[in-house]
Amino acid sequence: MKKYNDMQGLNAPQFPGQQVKGMSIEQIRTLVKKQNRIKGYVFSVATGTNSFDLQLSGTARIMLGIALIPRDKGTDVAIQGFQDITAFSFKVNNEIIIDSVDPNFIGNFFTNDEYYYLPRPLSGTDQITITFTNPGATENCSLAIYYI
Repeated sequence: MKKYNDMQGLNAPQFPGQQVKGMSIEQIRTLVKKQNRIKGYVFSVATGTNSFDLQLSGTARIMLGIALIPRDKGTDVAIQGFQDITAFSFKVNNEIIIDSVDPNFIGNFFTNDEYYYLPRPLSGTDQITITFTNPGATENCSLAIYYI
């Protein structure tokens, strides 16, 4: 009878993590609350000034940082540096965090880290805006926001 019950999942743990080191429900909740999350965006940045409003989960409480990755023109292939975008700005709740900075400083060209560390408190109803300055041809860009 035990084999049949196990096959039906009747002896399965009541919550995820119970089978790992005997963690309690509260320990699992604490662990999940502190896990990094990542939200990704893809932009096609045309000539001129382009602003994009970004949405995070309503459960977001702390922004950890961002990563920008340039894409080869007309493809989704990541490349080493931005070709035409000359500057970008990044605002969270009307606080200017990055102002007119060459995106190559935040991208994979100047760092070996997973993301550029910019810790900020979040409320779950945050207004996040990224603005690009592009005097050249349309360029593709990927952005990842890391948060808890």
